[in-house]
Amino acid sequence: MTWTTQADFQSGNLSHLDATSSPGQLLLERASNVASPWVRSFANPVLGPGVGWESGWVDPGSVLYEAGVYKMWYQGCVGTQCNLGYATSSDGISWTRFAGNPVLTANATGWDQTLGDPVVVHDGNVYGMWYTGNGPLAIQIGYTTSPDGTTWTRYGSAPVFRGLQSWDSAATSTPAVVKVGLEWVLYFSGHSGDLVYKVGRATSPDGINWTEDPLNPLMVPDASWESSRVHAGAVVAGPAGFEMFYTGNGLDYDQVGRAMSPDGRVWTKDPANPVFSPGSSGAWDGAGVARPKIVAAAGARRMYYGGAGGPSNWRIGFAVYSPGSAPPSYVSSGYFVSTIVDSSSRNTLWNSIDWRGAVSDSTGIGVSVQVGNTSFPDYSWSSPSAPVFVQGPTLLRLPPARFALVLAALVTLNASVTPVLDQITLTYSLPPPPPPSLWTVSVAGVPLIVLVILLLPSAVVGAILVLFLRYARSSPAVVATSVRCTTCGSVNQPANKFCFRCGRPMLVPLSPPPPPS
Repeated sequence: MTWTTQADFQSGNLSHLDATSSPGQLLLERASNVASPWVRSFANPVLGPGVGWESGWVDPGSVLYEAGVYKMWYQGCVGTQCNLGYATSSDGISWTRFAGNPVLTANATGWDQTLGDPVVVHDGNVYGMWYTGNGPLAIQIGYTTSPDGTTWTRYGSAPVFRGLQSWDSAATSTPAVVKVGLEWVLYFSGHSGDLVYKVGRATSPDGINWTEDPLNPLMVPDASWESSRVHAGAVVAGPAGFEMFYTGNGLDYDQVGRAMSPDGRVWTKDPANPVFSPGSSGAWDGAGVARPKIVAAAGARRMYYGGAGGPSNWRIGFAVYSPGSAPPSYVSSGYFVSTIVDSSSRNTLWNSIDWRGAVSDSTGIGVSVQVGNTSFPDYSWSSPSAPVFVQGPTLLRLPPARFALVLAALVTLNASVTPVLDQITLTYSLPPPPPPSLWTVSVAGVPLIVLVILLLPSAVVGAILVLFLRYARSSPAVVATSVRCTTCGSVNQPANKFCFRCGRPMLVPLSPPPPPS
């Protein structure tokens, strides 16, 4: 049994392994985008917690580049109480906080008792900000305007957008807003109460009165790295369509993904996702990266993001889009479990295991086999065989069994390289067939034992008849001991020619003739 094609490997269970990038080979999954990497700034983090209202942690909200100045609206928190601040920079690295921070404060008695996720659009002479408010009822989206980006006036006392469909009725958050022509387009995340966030879309003529897209939700968490939630982060409209950078969480930490759409409604996720992953262990952003915000300035494209080195320890950094300048980054380990091999006999001998591939000093491959007599592995199955770390056939010492499965693990100690598994071969021997018996040998389709049972009585009777005939032929002829006179009836000796009483000639013998020959 050999596994060597893409279909062979994909027929089993793959965990953190890539069977598609190089069909016919197994590689470790990439932990970050290789074709279009985002390279972290050496100056990171560029904005950390401040004092007072923002002394706990900070997260990016929205970044604009106008007239040579970077402008950032961000979330600052102490515990779970958050407000919104403002900062400026000439280079996007050294930031100066606005002296009048926070520029928007939570309403202690309203629907927005804590604030987050600000997104700012400069339209004409007005800055518009959509933000997330959390209160006693649900997470919802509010709206406020400003002539200068620092003095803000809320629109009314209620949110301007809340989920009205079943999938987003429990929460709506993380707004991302773009203006397309005369229409405002809002991307947001929502859930129904299960905390599995999906991404939806709504449109508005004025940024206040919104209509949800009937296709909602437009994006759902459907990959392992984002399996529990996806949050819209930044949406960029261009001549070829729309590009979205979003936060995904499925492995107990946040990462950044990318998706493309020709119309802003039907989205295709980047096959290289996640395109941006946490930094190395112990780094300021080693525990998670989230809330991507895209800004183009001075011929470069930057992604500002929130990074965490531990629980509730968020700070702000950025990465520069620089294709081809960063080495690939792979996960540290992954494994393959084959489909179950059915040999059809409980007495099958599992002979050897062999694998072929490529490893280096910092990578390795180990292959093992497990066998049993139930169609699905349970406690009765054998323990896995000792892992085989070298290429070439290796003899197995496993009990006879009908079923088997193969396990392969790929590991690396260097995130820039991956081992490559080309082929696995498992050999086994079926037990010899049993010797023929009266039940297995047949004549004209009838088992021989049946013919024996049917023909035996006839054979016995025939044998008795043959013996009887032989006996009869070998018996001596019967000799007459007296004759009777046919005239007077007297009994005479056989030798008498005339009756001793009446003297007549003796003509007819008394004894029966001999048996026929």
